[in-house]
Amino acid sequence: MIVKEKTAGPLYKGLKSYLQFVFNKLYYRRFHCIGRENVPGDGASFLIVSNHQNCLNDAFGILFAFPHRRIRFIARADVFGIHPLVNRFLQWAGVMPAYRMQYQGEEAMPNNLQTFQDTEEHLLNGNAVLLFPEAGHQSRRWLGSFAFGYTRMAFEAAEQSGFQKEIFILPTCNHYSNYFAFRSDMLVRIGTPVSIQPFYELYRTKPRTAQREVNKLVREQIQGMMLDIRDLDHYAEIDFLRESSFGSDFARQHKLDPEKLPEKLDSDRMLVSLLKEKDISYGEITSLREALESLGLKERQLENPPSPLRTAGEALLLVITLPLAIIGLWPAAFTWLIPRYFTRKLQDPMLLGSFALVVLVLSLPIGFVLTLAAEWPFLGAWALLHGCLLPLLFVFEVYWVRLWMRTLQDFRFLKAGSGMARDLRELRRKAFERIKNELEI
Repeated sequence: MIVKEKTAGPLYKGLKSYLQFVFNKLYYRRFHCIGRENVPGDGASFLIVSNHQNCLNDAFGILFAFPHRRIRFIARADVFGIHPLVNRFLQWAGVMPAYRMQYQGEEAMPNNLQTFQDTEEHLLNGNAVLLFPEAGHQSRRWLGSFAFGYTRMAFEAAEQSGFQKEIFILPTCNHYSNYFAFRSDMLVRIGTPVSIQPFYELYRTKPRTAQREVNKLVREQIQGMMLDIRDLDHYAEIDFLRESSFGSDFARQHKLDPEKLPEKLDSDRMLVSLLKEKDISYGEITSLREALESLGLKERQLENPPSPLRTAGEALLLVITLPLAIIGLWPAAFTWLIPRYFTRKLQDPMLLGSFALVVLVLSLPIGFVLTLAAEWPFLGAWALLHGCLLPLLFVFEVYWVRLWMRTLQDFRFLKAGSGMARDLRELRRKAFERIKNELEI
């Protein structure tokens, strides 16, 4: 049985509830968690180990997958250098710094000893600690190599207890329907705990071998839960296939629902595995993908071509709802503009989701206060209503912008002409047919 930890005070719980509301209800459309029954029970000490593909969003997803535990985090040390107030907040929230050679330099490496000691103390006290052993986020759906720091922490904590305390490592994985889009879906899958107790004797004589064997068990389990596309030479083509109607049809053929992220993940894993087994020629897929990108079109338009009447209807709906969309720009526009500015500045596209999440978390309470201050003298209680509706206006704004982009794409498709559309559909038919024949499905 899992119980709430006494260390989580009302302020922490309140902040966590607010973050969970923004994360689960506003930023993401659906949040899935599978495998909560695998979480070790009350008083158990465990390290949560996960793949890392979406920076801060990964950590929040795992935090909300464990509603009755206070999770401590190990994060990049450079976030502690933003501002002293940020430093104090991170420490209060249970975040511990990890110093890395490529970021802080060799002279900072001894500082990790304190993080190791703090982590081991948390484990001995029956707490849970989260870290990402890839030591950096990946830019695609694949699993990188693991640093052994987490196995060292686990075994050193056990050693401090005289090898009397059982320490678990809990493999987890994060998966997203889209890394960057608001109102997409997220999945956290929790694996089977790996007890390091059976390796205590081996660790006494061959510590590195024991760490290596535990790491192998943990990494293989995470790899077996996530979408791991190893063929990096054809990554774009494989990703295109699984996200297209080809991938959706493949899911349905295996009685899986492509609209449900857990089932879509299972289907995508099957498809990627099948593609790996065969000697696939991706030439036509490459041509199709590049042609669509050059024209600013989507594969969905070949599956279900837009008609002039439908496109005109979409445009009319945009015009009718434009006043509400203008109102919704406050403060939703900041969630688009600010994250893109900092992401371009840092030249790391995978930071976009994290910046967007932080801006959204901050913009709602700040927007509420500023809305009241600016509108109350003129509108009275209506200003309070406007402030309370900011979350709903944000969601509306996301879907309005999405419809606007879809309508622009449909106009481009119609502008390309029936001849171009016919050629693209024929190329798509041949490409998909070839892949089906080569996969023998």
